[in-house]
Amino acid sequence: MDVLAAVEASGDEHLKEKFQCAVGAVQRTFDLFGQAAVAFSFNGGKDSTVLLHILRVAVALAGKCDAAEEPDAAAARQQSNAAAGTSGTQPHSGLGAVRTFIFKRRDDFPEILAFVRAMNTRYSLRLEELEGDFRVGLAGLIRRSGIKAIVLGTRRRDPNAEGQDAFCPSSAGWPPFMRVNPVLDWGYGDVWALLRAARLPYCALYDRGFTSIGSVTNTRPNSALCKEDGSFAPAHMLADARLERAGRAASPDVELERRRSDAGARGRPSATRTAALVVVGDEILAARVDDVNTRFLCRELRALGWRVCKAELVPDEVDAIAAAVRAASDAADVAITSGGLGPTPDDVTMAGVAAALGHPLGRDCDLEARLRDYFGPDITRAHLKMAEAPVAETAILELEPQDGRTSAFPVVRARNVYVLPGVPELLRQKWQAVRAELAAGSALAPFRSVSLRLAPTDEAAVAPALEALHSEFDGGVAVGSYPVSGQADGAGLVLSLEGKDARQLEAASSRLASELPAGTRLVSMQHDAACLDRLR
Repeated sequence: MDVLAAVEASGDEHLKEKFQCAVGAVQRTFDLFGQAAVAFSFNGGKDSTVLLHILRVAVALAGKCDAAEEPDAAAARQQSNAAAGTSGTQPHSGLGAVRTFIFKRRDDFPEILAFVRAMNTRYSLRLEELEGDFRVGLAGLIRRSGIKAIVLGTRRRDPNAEGQDAFCPSSAGWPPFMRVNPVLDWGYGDVWALLRAARLPYCALYDRGFTSIGSVTNTRPNSALCKEDGSFAPAHMLADARLERAGRAASPDVELERRRSDAGARGRPSATRTAALVVVGDEILAARVDDVNTRFLCRELRALGWRVCKAELVPDEVDAIAAAVRAASDAADVAITSGGLGPTPDDVTMAGVAAALGHPLGRDCDLEARLRDYFGPDITRAHLKMAEAPVAETAILELEPQDGRTSAFPVVRARNVYVLPGVPELLRQKWQAVRAELAAGSALAPFRSVSLRLAPTDEAAVAPALEALHSEFDGGVAVGSYPVSGQADGAGLVLSLEGKDARQLEAASSRLASELPAGTRLVSMQHDAACLDRLR
């Protein structure tokens, strides 16, 4: 219960919610199977250590419930357990009747085994140390003990976590038992938030730069924590949680990890790549604020050689944002959102992005550290809301440092979705980081344009010439027609041609000028940026 008190005193509402849900999952496991049919796989890693204390709290709370029962009800329950063979099979320990076990390997870190044994002594776990093949040994343990559920420290980013839920039957070919994953949706930062908030002991390797521990043959300190003097910072200081497993030989190194995370933004190689925009805001739908961000982003993307294939305006609702972002992410090489990133309850864009990508929303340790550094002792729960991001697929895009300090509000990318603020001035500042990444990831030729400005004329009269041009240059030159009024040069119709091949574009514009209907007066022909300026 010391851990529960520490979590309550932390003031971290996000941690409280995570912790309560995890304890609740263990309590439900006890309800379903009884403590004596539950086992705990304790391997000494950070996730397993967190789970140890979640179990301690769940067992303590179960003891309080038992003590609060009416005597007759308690006696009846004990008789029922005895009849079912779920009591008396395992002596009570610091985790009640829950069995604790570890499978030892020859290549285990000595520090890991020493830590597990120290926790066994400290918390009276009655630890069983098993050896040999894990699957065979587990089958034997289940057979002789009647175990029906095993509580595991699996998290979403673990290689074996794919397809798992909080309660998940064992895979085919394995002995039958229920896998219970109370911390499945915890992030790297959540784990360290609990360990540090409750000042819990953990394996000393984590203070020497190790962030994910396997065996002595495949694990090394994380190079992302290496300091100038060659020593390593402690694990809780890892800024980018995506690099948690960068010290494992079976995982990509830091550079390969970065390249993999950037792959979603680069997309497939082609002459033109596509972007889809999702603009979030009730204030825009209610006409209280003008949407100037769509126009800005469209112009900027076109200048980079990207084509905007769609733009959607949605309200401040998680489901609506999720649906729009999911469609945008699937339809285009990148999706870009604007709006809904502040500290108030209506700012739910990040939750919508997380839902769209199928990830839980969690506290990002890097974003949190930046906010705490920026606001200092004045930081509030509302401020920390801005540290939430989709778990497992969050990348941070650095902005130009201000006064030598890193930005407290960097750009977040989740898979191929860039998340930008709605305030136009801030969006334009943060766009520079997105622009740099898009430009670095794809050397695309810019779009070029030619505009023919005609004196007022019937738009239908030029339709045949445009249709013929479209057929001849299909795919190479885009053709458009835009009636205008009140123009200083007296133009009444603008014909727009756009493409990436300058020679093809010049040929198309010359052909169109020569095939205009008799009597049509060409006021002027403009190229590139001048065309766009005159259309405003």
